[in-house]
Amino acid sequence: MATVNKTHPDYDSMADTWKSCRDCVVGQRAVHAAGTRYLPQLTDQTDADYKAYVTRTLFYNATWRTISSLSGMLFRKEPVIEVSDSIKPMLEDVTMSGKSFYVLAKESSVEVLTSGRMGILVDYPQESVEGKTVAEVQAMGMRPSMQLYPAESIINWKTSRIGNSTVLSMLVLTESVALEGDSEFEHNSEIRYRVLDLAPRATLDGGLGGTISMAYRVRVFRVNNKDEDEQIGPEIFPVMNNKPLNFIPFFFLGVDSTTPELDEPPLIDLVDANLAHYRLDADHKHGLHFTGLPTPVVSGYTKENDNEKLYVGSSSAWVFPNPEARASYLEYTGQGLAAIASEKEKLEQYMAVLGARLLASEKKDTETAQTAQIHRAGESSILSSIAITINKGLTQALQVFSAWAGVEDKEAKVELNQEFLPPGITPQELTALLQGWQMGAPGLSDQGLFDILQKREVVAPDVTLEDEQERISSKPIPKPGVNE
Repeated sequence: MATVNKTHPDYDSMADTWKSCRDCVVGQRAVHAAGTRYLPQLTDQTDADYKAYVTRTLFYNATWRTISSLSGMLFRKEPVIEVSDSIKPMLEDVTMSGKSFYVLAKESSVEVLTSGRMGILVDYPQESVEGKTVAEVQAMGMRPSMQLYPAESIINWKTSRIGNSTVLSMLVLTESVALEGDSEFEHNSEIRYRVLDLAPRATLDGGLGGTISMAYRVRVFRVNNKDEDEQIGPEIFPVMNNKPLNFIPFFFLGVDSTTPELDEPPLIDLVDANLAHYRLDADHKHGLHFTGLPTPVVSGYTKENDNEKLYVGSSSAWVFPNPEARASYLEYTGQGLAAIASEKEKLEQYMAVLGARLLASEKKDTETAQTAQIHRAGESSILSSIAITINKGLTQALQVFSAWAGVEDKEAKVELNQEFLPPGITPQELTALLQGWQMGAPGLSDQGLFDILQKREVVAPDVTLEDEQERISSKPIPKPGVNE
């Protein structure tokens, strides 16, 4: 029986939650496709009626809009990426599949906001490069890469105490691999399991003299038709500078830490509220379907045969033999649907509080800047934590990437924007600054005032003091009594 596909207990406990988060991010089609997972079938409802019931229901996608806006706040300013000049060209295609490091960073933010967990693997093609220079190796197309793994693909892991540190000692990742079909137009694939671990290895070089050390090992498995683990290719001990690695170059990114420990998805409360709103909308639309259209009612009339039909419309007239017969319309006049509609509105406001701030209409004429900042404090707290962990994880990955490319760059780092909302400046503050500048207040030289205005985003970041002074001096002075 296959064992490589066994999952970690924490993975099992979180998988259902991740599924809900992922479906909400994908949107209405995924939520509809999940059927009774999110919308129970009504008593005695046929499958055909249930399908129509689901189709009528709208999924109000507050989750994705919130994640999109929060990610946009993280990348409102370009991230600071400091790395050696020789590494920069590689970052334009850091995945070796066309994605830049910037795109990888942005996708990382979306993944962490969605599930609260993801990881990045730094890899290198393992071929003999002995005796070759860095330039010659790169000319061969051999260079490191980074690959992003979502939470659902990180199925098992272990940590061990080695030396004075607790380190990742085993990791299993799932990958979908394309297979060749019988024709060039077929698309076949299978799931494979990449097993990364620290394994004992007899080292005969590097000055270790045949002692046993822990080295990074890579194996790939599939589950065959007999439900057995089947290894594909040999085990590989990747090397850096002709020496095996003593760590697994995989970096976790979570909400609060870069350890293998699981974090709750940061917007799980919003996801739950979003699905509750979906079920309320189902009740509302179901009620409207049966009560919104007037239903004709006939009394005092009996059909002469089973094939007789009464048609509604201007081209049809009903003539009944019985003078006591009556026809009318049955119309709904209760308050039940209004109560459901009101509850939906409350949920929409609740989702706004939980994170979907852009979905709620703000009272800009009465809400002060201070009040707006307080309202967004929760969002900023989540983003600050996520920005810190992404900075740390991407920095670690970038340093290993650089070392594997032949450049030992301990100063390489990544810093995402943490000023999520434009700071702005009030007219009163601007007046006070100008008065202080005119009076020669300490710290308010020309450059000091300019720096403050640039930090508060009154002046564009790419404009220098000299540029601004030249613009001011070139502006024509209006003549008295003449409108500009």
